[in-house]
Amino acid sequence: MVKSRKPATGLTAAECARRTGLTVRALRVYERLKLLKPARSGKGWRLYGPEELIRLNTLVALKNFGLSLAQIRKVCSAAPPALVQILDMQLKVWAARRMAADRVIEKIHAAIARLQSPTPLTIDELCELLRKTEMTNLQAITRELINQHITPEQERDWLTYWAQRPDDAAIGQAFSTAARPMMEGFLRLMRAGAAPESAEVQELLARTTQHWMKSGMRERQLEQLAWNREVTLAWFKLGGKLMARTVVPDDADEAERLQRYIHTARRESPPARAFRPLAVEASRLRASDAPVTSAEARALARQYADFCREYDLGDPSVHVRWIAVFADFDDETRAMYAHLAKIVTA
Repeated sequence: MVKSRKPATGLTAAECARRTGLTVRALRVYERLKLLKPARSGKGWRLYGPEELIRLNTLVALKNFGLSLAQIRKVCSAAPPALVQILDMQLKVWAARRMAADRVIEKIHAAIARLQSPTPLTIDELCELLRKTEMTNLQAITRELINQHITPEQERDWLTYWAQRPDDAAIGQAFSTAARPMMEGFLRLMRAGAAPESAEVQELLARTTQHWMKSGMRERQLEQLAWNREVTLAWFKLGGKLMARTVVPDDADEAERLQRYIHTARRESPPARAFRPLAVEASRLRASDAPVTSAEARALARQYADFCREYDLGDPSVHVRWIAVFADFDDETRAMYAHLAKIVTA
């Protein structure tokens, strides 16, 4: 006896559109692009059950992240991210926004209460209120900077990259959150007139470097470089501007000064000073066209490994490859580091 097939169940296209807020046209577009394949009733009606609704949630979430339909199709045709990963990313974003909004609301309520009382707000409290409410402009500032420095294609490619790596995206978000207090520390020291080579600034710089290394950001950025060099470099250059404007949202000029201040601190750091003799030797070998496997080159590679070990800079091959691409150098210095990277990794 042949067992009869269980009939397909689910919402019709019209019911699905009405209950999800989508349009029937959108459902047809997803289907035409092979992003969705609804079941069929015995009469040929499209039916949207739990599997299709999970898929729709994933598609809409990716679309809300800024991905085009072509990019969503590419993401989902390879190894589509699980809905739980997409929702987790959304949860972190909205939780951060809610926490920020709650803090601002709390400050405003407190300010209203004080303004209605005999005790006036102090200058410090008024400054704090202004700073907290000004945070609502950060999204607009971020969007403005992205529009200035990133093309729409680069933005879509970048969002596609992170959509395919939700775990890495969460790590990156945590890194940015933890890095903000350090950036605020540099700002306070700069405003206080501390010299970039001072002990306070250099101690904060060392902590920032260790945070950078422990998060694995150098390795991740090298992977991104192999994925798409142009897009990676564009977003990397924007990253410093975004972080500076995050702590100085109302003064673009001061944000630029902050970036230059940190760059000078790095240039005057103990590791940078200790590296200079190695840079002279690397430049000499580059000018002489000495093979990267020569005895002199191998000696320099050993010195560089000792240098990385002494200053706790991690794997020499990772450090030198990252520096050669991402550090803020002139063309000559960058070429020297690129040659040194060939020596160290030979």
